[in-house]
Amino acid sequence: MHTLTLTPPAHPVPVTKILIGNDVSTKLKTVIKTDSFDRIVLLYDSGIESIAKRIEHSIGTCILLPVSSGDSSKSLAEVERLTALMLDAGCTRKTLLVCIGGGMITDLGGFLASVFMRGIPCVLVPTSLLGMVDAAIGGKTAVNAGGRKNMLGTITHPMCVIVDLALLKDLPAAQFSEGLVEIIKIAAMVDRPFFEWLEENMQSVLKRKEPEISECVTRAIEAKVRIVENDDHDRDERLLLNFGHTIGHAVEALSLYTLSHGAAVSIGMIAEMTALQSKDLKRVSALLEAIHMPLTIPEFLTRDALWNVMKTDKKNEGGAVRCAVPVSIGEGAVHTITSEQFSVLFS
Repeated sequence: MHTLTLTPPAHPVPVTKILIGNDVSTKLKTVIKTDSFDRIVLLYDSGIESIAKRIEHSIGTCILLPVSSGDSSKSLAEVERLTALMLDAGCTRKTLLVCIGGGMITDLGGFLASVFMRGIPCVLVPTSLLGMVDAAIGGKTAVNAGGRKNMLGTITHPMCVIVDLALLKDLPAAQFSEGLVEIIKIAAMVDRPFFEWLEENMQSVLKRKEPEISECVTRAIEAKVRIVENDDHDRDERLLLNFGHTIGHAVEALSLYTLSHGAAVSIGMIAEMTALQSKDLKRVSALLEAIHMPLTIPEFLTRDALWNVMKTDKKNEGGAVRCAVPVSIGEGAVHTITSEQFSVLFS
């Protein structure tokens, strides 16, 4: 028997440029050297076609690929459909994929870019607050599979993320609050001064006032960037960003995605803090109430159904179900949650 080893060469992770400002989505042509790509594909949520058309006008000739709104589009079937359309359009490894939409599109488009011909360059243009501060930042891509949320995916960083604050002006209030859930989450876990700033300025943020909205988005992105730069593959510190997601993803999946991601994570944050007796529960609850998000597990969801889905969470190790919860504001930790602790939520 012969034993050989193969040590692949190290490949540096490319730097992701993150541009934040008003109307920056219409400056793509100047930000990116479009002449270096043979084709530019605009993948976008069909619900925001006017935004996609505006970006197309600023770039020039593009291939337009609309995707139906909703989390059901995050599937391998959709990836296969889009792949076929790109091949028919003559796309190659030198094609640029620009993904325009909320977290669903940045997850789906990022995944497609990472696997199409083993990887093509990608630019993300998040149009929701949730996408701007969370889904588009950090290189996570995913599709749903096996009845579970985000079970298939890659860590593939985009070449650029365009955060156009002007797009927030017309964002529906419910979607705006969804993004604020993720902002509260990251502040509660890793940035106490930012959490205290949110407590003082949330009403101005809700009214989308300047300069508060710009500071809010920028500080949230800065906090996530710091964590991802230390742990981009979710092995240690980045696990803290999953606060609310162990229970939240289970709630979202079992609702058949009738509950939004933000609403499910809000429920998950309070449920996880309650089960693990986190001392700052009231402060987190107060901010979530201020942005009009739900705090309790819906009655139609049973304890056993939720627990069975939670047991399949990607953070789990050795059969133990794990949750990321703040020990105190700004100091998060990953905890094991027992079946008995979880049952308290239903007593």
